[in-house]
Amino acid sequence: MTKKVVVSSGVIDSWDDAKGFGFIQIAKQKQQVFLHISAFASKGIHPQAGNRVQFHLVKDKQGKWRADNAQLLSGGAIKSSRKISCSPSRFSIAIALSFIAILAISYSLQHIPLWLLLYFISASLVTFIAYGWDKHSARNNRWRVSELKLHLLSLAGGWPGALLAQQWLRHKSAKGRFKFILWLTVLCNLSLIYLLHRPELDVLFIQPK
Repeated sequence: MTKKVVVSSGVIDSWDDAKGFGFIQIAKQKQQVFLHISAFASKGIHPQAGNRVQFHLVKDKQGKWRADNAQLLSGGAIKSSRKISCSPSRFSIAIALSFIAILAISYSLQHIPLWLLLYFISASLVTFIAYGWDKHSARNNRWRVSELKLHLLSLAGGWPGALLAQQWLRHKSAKGRFKFILWLTVLCNLSLIYLLHRPELDVLFIQPK
């Protein structure tokens, strides 16, 4: 059961018209507020990034902020606001799939052991499922997977799955800070693999004959 806290206002920072949801940026607040099309009191409207909106700020069962009883305000749009891209980022998808492909080729050439390939595939699958669960929970006001846990899964090797989920599921693809941390986990993983492949540590990866 949610509880109405206060009537607030802000600007729609991002909006996915195909999915019917977006995020509101409140002035002087770092945390964005989730906004679903069903939150609007008036039906048949088409919000856009940059629209000013007034709403009731509520908390769901997981303590996440979302908008309810929303209505668009007059005054036009803020040109600096953006719209969520409806098409997946080919770059992110290419990076994720290329990494798995390189691991598979490296294993076939006996440059890495099988466990390393299976580890990254398994970690990516678990991470992809976690993203899917979190998105489903967000839509149904159920238990959410925290952003910290999602980042830890990526850091533990599931970042290819995170990149694929972010683009294919269109989840966590609008928050700049989240994406920045995700790419840091990618960099940490690639840096670690590079360091482990230094000549003095090659014994960890050379296939036994």
